[in-house]
Amino acid sequence: MKITSTKFLRLAVLAGVFLLSFASPISTRDLQAQTGKLGNEFDYYSDDTYSELVGYRIYCESGQSFSYGTTSPYVIISPAGC
Repeated sequence: MKITSTKFLRLAVLAGVFLLSFASPISTRDLQAQTGKLGNEFDYYSDDTYSELVGYRIYCESGQSFSYGTTSPYVIISPAGC
C-alpha cells in the first residue's frame, strides 16, 4: 500500500486530533493531588488577576487542616509553615 503525501497528512492530523482529545486543563483538585496536600497552603482567587482572595485551604504536616471560603481554578500553592 502506497501512502501519498495527502494520505500521510490526513493521518497525521487525525492522530493529532486524537491525542489532543485526551488533553484537558488541570483542575484545582488534580493539582492538589499532584502536589500533595500535606505541608501546603492553597490560596484561591476570583480570577486570573489574583487580586481578590476568595478562599484558602491549609494542610499541616501534623494532619490538621484549616479552610475558609470557596475554591476556584485560580490557585497559588505555597508551603504552609505548620
